[in-house]
Amino acid sequence: MMDLLCVERLSGCRLAERDRVIFEDMRVLQNLLDLETVYTPARNYFGTVQKDIQPFMRKVVSTWMLEVCEEQHCEDQVFPLAVNFLDRFLCRCPISRRQLQLVAAVCLLLATKIRQCQVLSVDVLCAYTDNSISPEEMRNWELLVLSKLQWTATAVTGFDYVDHILERVEWSKENSLIRRHAHTLVGLCYTEPEFIQSPPSLLATASICAAVRGLNSPSAATVLDSVCALTRVDPEAAENVVHHIERVVASEAGSVQQPLPANSGKVSNSSSSSGKLVSSADETGQPETPTDLQDVHF
Repeated sequence: MMDLLCVERLSGCRLAERDRVIFEDMRVLQNLLDLETVYTPARNYFGTVQKDIQPFMRKVVSTWMLEVCEEQHCEDQVFPLAVNFLDRFLCRCPISRRQLQLVAAVCLLLATKIRQCQVLSVDVLCAYTDNSISPEEMRNWELLVLSKLQWTATAVTGFDYVDHILERVEWSKENSLIRRHAHTLVGLCYTEPEFIQSPPSLLATASICAAVRGLNSPSAATVLDSVCALTRVDPEAAENVVHHIERVVASEAGSVQQPLPANSGKVSNSSSSSGKLVSSADETGQPETPTDLQDVHF
């Protein structure tokens, strides 16, 4: 008999090695650019399809989605895909504001099934809504969301472009934090209602440029032109998005953290007559601003 002995030594977590076939063949990036329009939301649905939902409500619920992803250590690609599902669904199916968090939770459930190995369970997502929705509701609405998406449970998102861009430019090696900051800023873009119809390539381009500038990399002055050449994005449009990102980051960084209640993470209707959506921290004291954004020092 032969004894089988495993002598492989694993130290820490190793990332997959660079795939030359993917990152040296421009057809891969070209295919992303050709396909992104298929998955971009077709319209600005506020006031048309959605009569009871306003932009600030979408901002609140998408920020809640981001916080859930961060606390559950989801893969970076999960959040942008979940928001894409949310926006595409809202383009096609009118709902009430009371159903918005339910749809958001379902979109998170679907995105984890598509983009990561460990799925967020129905029970966990219900707990994040302070049990304002039931597991049965989530399972029923999962079928509704998928049907409205025409069972196209995939999309090209801003996240998908980051590595394809950074692997094709030399200046990406100037600072090891560029990739992390770019992913953080892509997530930030997906919380902004103004970018609902923005192409993912534009959001990725602007996020990378903002990350490089924020880190004061030596190539900050030329990064916009080099990235736009790869993504075929209009430099002026990218610059406008960069300025928007910088304003949001400055606003988040300058905000003073206020004491938050420790009883709920629910996004709900306010008791006031305005019916405004409000979000409060959970019992861990989780802030309302994106966690990664606070950890990154621009």
